Amino acid sequence: MAESSTATSDRPARGLLRDTNFRRWYLARSISYAGTAATAVALPMLAYQQSGSAALTGAVAAAEALPYLLFGLPAGAVADRSSRLRLMIIAELLAATLVLSAPVAHAFGHLNDLHIVGVAAAIGTAFCWFDAAAWGALTRVAGRDRLVEANSLIWATATVTGIAVPAVAGVAATVWSPAQVLIVDALSYLASIVLLRRIGGGLEPDEPRRDGHSLRSDIVAGLSYLWRQPVIRTLSLTGFCLSTTAGGTLALLVVHAREQLGLDTGDRRVGLLYTAAAVGALLSALALPRLSRAVGVGRLSIAGYLMFLLAVLALAGTEQVWAALLLWAACDFASATAITNGITVRQQLTPDHLQGRVNTTGRMIAWGGTPVGAALGGLIADTHGVATAYALLAAPVALGLGILLFSPVRRLGHIDL
Repeated sequence: MAESSTATSDRPARGLLRDTNFRRWYLARSISYAGTAATAVALPMLAYQQSGSAALTGAVAAAEALPYLLFGLPAGAVADRSSRLRLMIIAELLAATLVLSAPVAHAFGHLNDLHIVGVAAAIGTAFCWFDAAAWGALTRVAGRDRLVEANSLIWATATVTGIAVPAVAGVAATVWSPAQVLIVDALSYLASIVLLRRIGGGLEPDEPRRDGHSLRSDIVAGLSYLWRQPVIRTLSLTGFCLSTTAGGTLALLVVHAREQLGLDTGDRRVGLLYTAAAVGALLSALALPRLSRAVGVGRLSIAGYLMFLLAVLALAGTEQVWAALLLWAACDFASATAITNGITVRQQLTPDHLQGRVNTTGRMIAWGGTPVGAALGGLIADTHGVATAYALLAAPVALGLGILLFSPVRRLGHIDL
């Protein structure tokens, strides 16, 4: 697929939501994401309510996140060799059933710690398989010429959902109970299934699946394509650098607020810091299509990394709340721009029959830096203070920026579709 400085389009990149299949796919994915976000709040609350154990609550959070790292590769391969629509529906049905099992067991007095952790792991697994099929189907349901607009809409919705749903779920869990919130979450997965079943098909790869290939060979094919494609390889590796810095700085936000800004953990302004970050991410999603057309995808990635680097370094030295609010908005604007732009480029440069594999593998690599950054940042902050931790956490994204400047990404204008 050629790379050039001008973009071409076979149809207008407007009216995505007027496209019936895309609208149903988008609503199904958004409702599913909202259900998963609510479960991520309600299930740990139920665990703590049930046991009073912080260790169990942490285990629930870990069990929800771990399956993507374990099953991302086979999920992507299966999504490319089977019916994507059927896989999405099966994953949603399993998620609904498993989420519902927790409040049912709770109502009969049979809910135990192992059941709660098992439900968390199963939900994370269902999400992994749904996600692989959903991302694989995006190029089919939106069209490659509208991927920038589609990703902008998806990430804007995800940002708003990530702000609103946990807050609503947390309030609902205290007014009613975490178990009742989980019932609503299960219904959200069923609503997603109804929408998916109304999609008129056309989500399968444009290249027929070749029989006789093992799952292992399909996984290897996806890994090989990612490694051979210089732009995708570079963006995946530099994404690891970016997520290392982002994971560490976000994990230490409360510590930074306490040690450098002088805010108690109960101060409402700590919540404003998180809100500022979310607003920055939302503004990025809204601005991405225009920025991509005006700057070009290569320069946009570089600009995102540079802006993020400068904002993190500035955070390391700031002691003013108002400045921290602006810098957190800048941090998430820059990181969200770089991440979403990278995802779009990966989708545009990947053949349709490899979408599931390459996207899940790229996401696994790029997101893999988050726990690394969080662990390193915590260790450094404990021994040398949070300001030093932030300054040192800037190093990975600086390395990523340096790689981009001397890579094929620097010369990438627009993707010639």
